[in-house]
Formats: sequence, C-alpha cells, structure tokens
Amino acid sequence: MVFWLVVVLVAVTVFALSNTDTVTVRFWQWPLYTGPLALALIGSGVLGALAVFVASVARHARLGGQLRHLETRLRALEAGPSQGHAAPPPGSPPSPRPGDETRGLS
Repeated sequence: MVFWLVVVLVAVTVFALSNTDTVTVRFWQWPLYTGPLALALIGSGVLGALAVFVASVARHARLGGQLRHLETRLRALEAGPSQGHAAPPPGSPPSPRPGDETRGLS
C-alpha cells in the first residue's frame, strides 16, 4: 500500500515538474497567479488537501465526543451494580442503542 502511494506521489511530482510553461490562473476576470504551471498544479493539490482536512475537522470532533461518552458509559457498566447500575439478567436481549428505534407497522 505504502509502495503504491510513493509511486503515485513520484509520478505526480514528475508530471507537475515537467510542465514548466508560464500560465495565468484567473478567478472570473481577476488574475490570481502568474507563474510556472508546476507550482499551480502543486498549489492546487495542497489547497485541495487543506480544504478536505478543514471539512473533516467538525466530524472528527463530533466522533471524539461520542467516543468519550461511550467510554464513560463503558466504565460505568464495568463498575457493575455497586455504582447503582443493575446488570441485565443473563439471556436477556440487549438494550437498544440510540438510533435503533423502530416503529411498528400496525
């Protein structure tokens, strides 16, 4: 897996550095960048990766909060009845998880 990532990285770098013509990148009518195409390609890749990272930060924070909540619940359940949580009797069905609620069709 890592080998193929390195191969792709090398190929993309060679491709970008092979394109040294001067280009002008515009946003509508405003020129944003004038310089080698290689830097424009590499810069757009870096900006794309940064955009994906920023977009994922909120989800990672929410998942971290969920993980901390579930770890707290697990510690409370492992503590057993001494903490005021009664263990379910053996053979009883597991309690539903949040989001597993279903409605009857009748």
